[in-house]
Amino acid sequence: MRFNKVSVSLLLALGLSCAAPVASQAVPTTYPTGVTFYNPEKAYNGYTILAGSACLIDMNGNLVKRWNSKDGMPNKILPGGRLMTSGETWKDGQQDKTSLVTLDFNGKKLWEFRDWQNVPAIPGQPQKDGKTPIARQHHDFQRKDTPVYFTPSAGSASSDAAETTLVLSHTNEKIARIHPSMQLVTDVLLEVDSKGKVVWTWKISDHVDELGFTDAAFKAMNTFPPSDNRAAGRHGTKIKPGAGYDWMHINCASYVGPNKWFDAGDKRFNPDNIIVNSRDSNMMFIIERATGKVVWRLGPNFAPGTEDFKVGQIVGAHGIHIIPRGLPGEGNILFFDNGGLGGYGAPTPDRPVSGFHNVQRPYSRVVEFNPVTKEIVWEYDWHKNHKGLLGHMDFKFFSPFVSYAQRLPNGNTVITEGDMSRIFEITSDYETVWEYLSPYADENAGILYRSYRVPYDWVPQATHAEEVAVIPPANSLFSLPNAKGEYPNTGVQGDMVKASLTAAQTHAEESDDEEFEDEAATSMHNY
Repeated sequence: MRFNKVSVSLLLALGLSCAAPVASQAVPTTYPTGVTFYNPEKAYNGYTILAGSACLIDMNGNLVKRWNSKDGMPNKILPGGRLMTSGETWKDGQQDKTSLVTLDFNGKKLWEFRDWQNVPAIPGQPQKDGKTPIARQHHDFQRKDTPVYFTPSAGSASSDAAETTLVLSHTNEKIARIHPSMQLVTDVLLEVDSKGKVVWTWKISDHVDELGFTDAAFKAMNTFPPSDNRAAGRHGTKIKPGAGYDWMHINCASYVGPNKWFDAGDKRFNPDNIIVNSRDSNMMFIIERATGKVVWRLGPNFAPGTEDFKVGQIVGAHGIHIIPRGLPGEGNILFFDNGGLGGYGAPTPDRPVSGFHNVQRPYSRVVEFNPVTKEIVWEYDWHKNHKGLLGHMDFKFFSPFVSYAQRLPNGNTVITEGDMSRIFEITSDYETVWEYLSPYADENAGILYRSYRVPYDWVPQATHAEEVAVIPPANSLFSLPNAKGEYPNTGVQGDMVKASLTAAQTHAEESDDEEFEDEAATSMHNY
């Protein structure tokens, strides 16, 4: 079959099945993208940087700047309009990136780290003696001279290279206690100097006895790949040189930073210490930088009667961090509690054979809690916030992978609901003041790993459009035309909001089906 070479994503969005078949799914196949709601008076106005494709948008969703980077895991804006981002993905690794780089506003490379491990030569990458040095960075990084995200006290400029940069990376090893035969993908923390040289390392497998695992948990790890959990296949059983069983899957790492707990004498919260989260074990913990010991932990046991029960069972969480000084809630831990599957332990009704990912929850929540008392301070949870008949619709806020939450200077929280490629900003009493659905989702396997809001003056080179409120129409008035451009007569009162076919009627070049192979169909959620 041959068809006009219009944008396939546009054709799919318009429901034109004559161009390509639309796969069956449990969510709408067509919905608006860009900013769908915006209250300029209540939102914290600034730029938003997206992970994956390095797109910087303004409050009305206009593309302000796009850097030539597609693998940012995540992308972070530094004061002065620079981008810190990941290099290319190493195809033989487990989400490993070849480098970590800082780019100026025009895309010039200012700093690079890649000197962690040497791997077989990668075409197009630096080589020496048949090897290519790569960073194996994944999921996170932080410059020590910059807060985990913007605070009012942060300056609007900084050096091109930090004296110290924290990098979350990987190595491979075999440990019979974890698994009798599989190659492990083990998380390591690195500190890198301004010249891109590693000056400190920490490896999770050296501290496994500090993590509270039971004998049943170790037995569950040994069952990989489990017979009663298809989702575990995201680890990959066909071992590439750098891939394997990603047994802890640490997905965030940041410095504790200045805080009131340390000021009051609690040494566990030394600003130089590092807080991380393990997605697969349902656990977050703080590492003492000076000794490498685990000095604070939440999980993996959330049973009634335990201190951790006050926070509630976490499942597959992302984005754990301590809210930086100068922001509402400073010193508390804020994170996106995904739900889905996670944990190791005794078999449960969900995992009756293996005990692998033995905890399951079908909705997400965002949690802020006091790390000393482990009491919840604030929570966004559809399950709790919507009582009665609506309470069963947990799926209305559910991203079992990726995602993030950031506290803003005005007390709002901006939330990345990653599996929906959706970002929304809410007030402390849950009023939505901004909502955005990424039009770049198809470039990133349909997901959005993270996003960050920064003030306008952090990117002095950019200009943004006027901030204009966005008030969406009633859904009953939003309709799409058929292939002839005809709109349905629904009988609903009001002016129809019409989608234009103009873009789809231009550039009518002929093309073969093979040029539109759906890569997303073979991709896996492994974040």
